[in-house]
Amino acid sequence: MKSFSLIIAASLLLCSCADMVVTRTYNNSTTARSEVDAKDFDGKETVRYTTNCGIGAADPKAIYIRPFCIDDARFRGDQAPSDAENPIRQSLIPVAFAADLKDELGKIAPARILAANEAPKLGWLVEGHFDLVDGGSPLGRFFFGTFGAGQSFLALHVKVIDVVEHRVVYEFDLAGGSRGQGHHGTIRASGLGRATPFDLRNAAERVMLVLTPDVHRYGARSSVTLR
Repeated sequence: MKSFSLIIAASLLLCSCADMVVTRTYNNSTTARSEVDAKDFDGKETVRYTTNCGIGAADPKAIYIRPFCIDDARFRGDQAPSDAENPIRQSLIPVAFAADLKDELGKIAPARILAANEAPKLGWLVEGHFDLVDGGSPLGRFFFGTFGAGQSFLALHVKVIDVVEHRVVYEFDLAGGSRGQGHHGTIRASGLGRATPFDLRNAAERVMLVLTPDVHRYGARSSVTLR
């Protein structure tokens, strides 16, 4: 009975942890290449179309990150110690998120943040924009955080472009936040601290997980057993 109670408690804790999820994926039409073949069908001209058969893009040679646009984002909740500092904190969010993305996407391929006047020549370009940045309420998290009060929230749009083929290979929306966590916080949530940096890191990690095939190696085996 005691072990069963521990399992229930752990499940509730994990369900209330901060996290980011993909809320919408945009389907991009497959780039088709046409070619004329005059050898088939008794010399009659035939047009063939070659596509990638719906296979997802993977294993880029490099990943370039352009700091996300924040011009049209909505801001709510706790962002800085004072209202006068808010514009500074808000303008630095793309810089912080680009650094987080570089750390996380560097697990897939060599990653680099682009300067304003730079353009990549190979690999993937990751860019996007923020829709909502809500720092929540530390006071609300202190008193009723386990019930969802004062929770932070982050919503953004991500676009991944194949630089060589000049096409969007992935495009999706992300959203999430601190959810139900109290004033102590967790390794993924701030508690009484500023929540937005945690949300940015969680979002960057989710982007990496989305773009990695079998990131947790669920299908890996140390030995083969046939029965």
